[in-house]
Amino acid sequence: MSYNISGQWKGYFWYGKEYGELEGESVEFMMFLEENDGAVRGKCFEMGGVGVAEGADLAEINGFVKGTQISFIKKYANATFLDEDGNAYADPSKASQEIHYEGEFDRSKMQFEGKWEIIEKVEDYGDTLIEYIATGTWMMKKEND
Repeated sequence: MSYNISGQWKGYFWYGKEYGELEGESVEFMMFLEENDGAVRGKCFEMGGVGVAEGADLAEINGFVKGTQISFIKKYANATFLDEDGNAYADPSKASQEIHYEGEFDRSKMQFEGKWEIIEKVEDYGDTLIEYIATGTWMMKKEND
């Protein structure tokens, strides 16, 4: 892709059907990316959302861009959980889940659009593991471009 993705991006992600009443709700984010020979690194700051706790809303971005395709993993410093009352809290003793993003650059809109997924939890039934996956969609557009 001849488009330089290094810089500041503003975007939104939307919750999928696994989030029940939150399906279709959006969360705004700002992403600061650096691209070097196809490798993408950066930081993402979210303005709210499910499971965002103090100290947990800044995430690391690591991935790649090839042609019009982008793929990256978003990972917070700490795992976040919800208590019985639905309040988010960070647990610094546990690693964050990885949120996998994939998308494509839409030249007509000058933005990336795609899908994301996260393994919410894993249950161990002895010889069988069951993963519960939540999904959604996302988009982002470069600021000042």
